[in-house]
Amino acid sequence: MATIDVDRLRAYLKDYVGTAAFSGFPAAILDVADIERMSGQELCRKAEQLGIDLRKFVVH
Repeated sequence: MATIDVDRLRAYLKDYVGTAAFSGFPAAILDVADIERMSGQELCRKAEQLGIDLRKFVVH
């Protein structure tokens, strides 16, 4: 099992869903608030649901 840089993943996800919020999907703002409170495991699950490759966030 790899170690994920959750701070970097959190920042990426906030940017990813925040962009959607300001591109005509205002409900995505709720996702930004949720992402701020998520644990590392929840962040990884959310990223996988969104189709984000977690290998980009592996700590070497």
